[in-house]
Amino acid sequence: MQHYLLCYVEQVLKHLEGVRNPFPSSMHDFYVLIETTGSSESYDREKLDAFLLHSMENDLISDGVVAQDITQASSCWHIREGIPEALMKAGGVYKYDLSIPVEKMYDLVEEMGVRLGASGKVVAYGHLGDGNLHLNISTPQYDDKILSQIEPFVYEWTSKHKGSISAEHGLGLMKANKIHYTKSPETVQLMANIKKLLDPNGILNPYKVLPPSLFTKS
Repeated sequence: MQHYLLCYVEQVLKHLEGVRNPFPSSMHDFYVLIETTGSSESYDREKLDAFLLHSMENDLISDGVVAQDITQASSCWHIREGIPEALMKAGGVYKYDLSIPVEKMYDLVEEMGVRLGASGKVVAYGHLGDGNLHLNISTPQYDDKILSQIEPFVYEWTSKHKGSISAEHGLGLMKANKIHYTKSPETVQLMANIKKLLDPNGILNPYKVLPPSLFTKS
């Protein structure tokens, strides 16, 4: 089975200038970027080294690199933050910002990969601590047939597994009509009633989060 999380590292290394592989001798299936802060550098480093040693001895990780200064740390973050730009340079990209139970996060990536086959690469990254998955489908160009394979499947899957179709970046404009996948009609109507009470003229952040049909004047 293809390891879909690997694709994003390959894409970044291929499409962005000035990016270096932190593990030049090999590629891995999964990458975890951890940033720590503390009040005592020597004590914090001791704890971090102990954690890495324990993780390697127990086969939780196969390799690792620790940034020695702010420049090296910035280089690691550049890989993570360069993913959207790299994907845009690779072609078309369909983006979804989801909140999913942590134990189910990668299940969606695998199922979407099987569903799309060779028509697109499923590129996933996110925040393990809060179950926020940035699901991206990278394709040579935009194609309505591919979109029909993605939607509404991605929303139905997320609803089925008690997730949310909005996470870090909110529901926004394009997904306003999709709110019913993870919120009951009663909840959505209550949200609309509150907004009408506070914003009777509909001028505050218009057309976002709630379906426009709820605010159509009779």
